[in-house]
Amino acid sequence: MKYYKVLLVDDEEDVRQSIVKKLDWAGLGFEVVGEAGNGEEAMEMAEQLEPDVVMTDIKMPFMDGLELCRRVKQLLPGVRVAVFSGFDKFEYAKEAITQQVEEYILKPIDAGELAEVFRRLRQGLDEEIAQRRNMERLRLYYEESIPVMHQQLLSSLLDPKTASADVIVEKLLSYGIDITASGYCVAVIRYEYDSEIKQTEESQFLALSLEQLISDNLKDSLSFHMIHMPDRIALLFLLEKNQDAKTVTTLLGRLFPISKRILSIRLSIGIGNMRARPEEISHSYNEALSALEYQLLMTPGHPVYIGDIEPVTDFCQFPDTGYSEQVLLQIKVGGKQELEQAVSTMLHYLKDSQPGLQQSQIYLLMFFTELLKLIRAYDLNQNEAGQDSLISEGIALNFADMVELDKWLLSYCENLRQLIRRQRKDSVRDLIEKAKDILHKCYADSDLSLDLVCTRLNVSGAYFSTIFKKETGQGFVSYLTELRMEKALELLANTGHKTYQIAEMTGYTDPNYFSYVFKRKFGVPPSKYRAI
Repeated sequence: MKYYKVLLVDDEEDVRQSIVKKLDWAGLGFEVVGEAGNGEEAMEMAEQLEPDVVMTDIKMPFMDGLELCRRVKQLLPGVRVAVFSGFDKFEYAKEAITQQVEEYILKPIDAGELAEVFRRLRQGLDEEIAQRRNMERLRLYYEESIPVMHQQLLSSLLDPKTASADVIVEKLLSYGIDITASGYCVAVIRYEYDSEIKQTEESQFLALSLEQLISDNLKDSLSFHMIHMPDRIALLFLLEKNQDAKTVTTLLGRLFPISKRILSIRLSIGIGNMRARPEEISHSYNEALSALEYQLLMTPGHPVYIGDIEPVTDFCQFPDTGYSEQVLLQIKVGGKQELEQAVSTMLHYLKDSQPGLQQSQIYLLMFFTELLKLIRAYDLNQNEAGQDSLISEGIALNFADMVELDKWLLSYCENLRQLIRRQRKDSVRDLIEKAKDILHKCYADSDLSLDLVCTRLNVSGAYFSTIFKKETGQGFVSYLTELRMEKALELLANTGHKTYQIAEMTGYTDPNYFSYVFKRKFGVPPSKYRAI
């Protein structure tokens, strides 16, 4: 049976104990995991315990229950809050509603009423979990997501950096999309509106109209899939034996006058070469993008076919299909075994394709260029990374000696992998040291907070909280509190400042709360600590 965690907050210990004894917590599906005497302490405990329910009094020193509610909801968005109060005032109830309090209970608290409150809380928590797991909702979400999945998978075929084309083709087939064809060709259509409609809502409708116009004019002649992108459309053509890129070019040329006359949209169309295999689709797409760049040099109102401008080289018929990208990925995030497998797969593919020594060297040069980019992106030590010798030593290797090449390349990539891991650890360590430096310099600032530190470091709160706790073993609030207490001890031992002055010097605006935290930490109040 799942037990939900409860954090109980009240400045009177006897009240907390009374509430604990009133209920059969386990029978209701709860367990009290912590008790706090005020809101500040409760926030520290909530950061560590991550309770499902916070039950708090309204009137407390240092931070009242409603402020605690506001802050704990920010820290733990899914937490439920039950507020109890000895004051039957409309203002409190109104503010409780504003702060999204689930339950508002008046003192004295009746055991039966309290049990009913927690039954409702339990029901709400159970329903939330059940709703998230509800298979019907998941099914509906799945069905609604299918068009998006289709688009994502089709887009993946245009990008050699993604998974193997064979995997994508199988996934598309599982969704009822068969892209088997004699050949494949990609066209990219870039469109612009007339200036008077460029910034209006009408442009959205015109974009939909353009898609419909494309479909109406091509669907009877060509089989294709439309892939949506910002300010452009990619068309993946599935060609039959009697069709080629020239067929595509001719038919797409018809779109220019129609789109201009009917929709006042100006088109630019680039068309890649016909390819024989799905894994070569990304090359046709890149050629279509290259063709678009020639648009300014060509007569407006006509599609640009890359085959008319650039010759098809033998190397274009030798696609990578993402193998080199897998090696780069494993260098960045993988383990030694995964990297070894990726390198082996890439070299075996290169050998099995038998492109010839010159083309193999070109391939390796391109891959080594990506390694150089990786070295610079991670700002690795050039000597440790062997940057200067990468090209000369790599190309000097005899490609015919696959064993030697495999051994050398794996050793080089493994060295990069270790350097990047060390660099990443150093970066995290450096970030934490910078955070500690801010805390040690600014602990006296009562406004010092997690958000302020993250803003200075230019990182997100979620990421920072995770790595800070992992590196220091403490949550941010706990670390700051301990630092302030250490500074307070130094001031008490080495100066004659009064308690309220030391409170202010360590970041506490309320000297009573400072004394409370100090006593909780060291067992005696600050005034008695000096007398020890």
